[in-house]
Amino acid sequence: MILLICLLVMLIITMGRFLGEYIERRRHQARHNVKELIENINNGKLHDIIERVEEFSSGLPYHAKNCFMDMVQELKKSGNDTDMKVEYLLQSREQQMTKKLDKLRLLIRVGPSLGLMGTIIPMGSALEALSQGDIEKMSGSMIIAFSTTAVGLLIGIGAYFTSMLQNRWLNEDIKNIEYLTEGIMRKYEISKEKA
Repeated sequence: MILLICLLVMLIITMGRFLGEYIERRRHQARHNVKELIENINNGKLHDIIERVEEFSSGLPYHAKNCFMDMVQELKKSGNDTDMKVEYLLQSREQQMTKKLDKLRLLIRVGPSLGLMGTIIPMGSALEALSQGDIEKMSGSMIIAFSTTAVGLLIGIGAYFTSMLQNRWLNEDIKNIEYLTEGIMRKYEISKEKA
């Protein structure tokens, strides 16, 4: 039961963060068209983008903005292995973003399992109380059994719903970051060939 309570608190905190991110995304979506912003960046000149990185990144969503700023820092250094460093940066960012889903996957699997365990364990004492004719003890055990089942299912359903939406957002963010990276790296390759 203690583990179920801990998982429930973890779900509540996760749902709060999810709600905050949802509100921020809706607000950002109303102010900016991300595809249009990325096309503007990709249609700009590399030198202008590097010089005015704050201005260009101000309309990007959180994950794309951070990745874009890190990528521009790598391009400023411009060595022979810049493309490899940018690729590593992109993969690291994607891995960091997918880590957020690990906690939800844990809640999806462990919550209902602990709920089932919380059902089975008190049933033993409920059956023992029934055999002794102690209806009060039996009803207390049954209440615990059904409560843990309900809480376990609530944790699983809430985490599953949250993970579905966050997975969709994650895929969209990764798509935008890859599109942005591809455009910037093409400009970088062209500028390298001219130099």
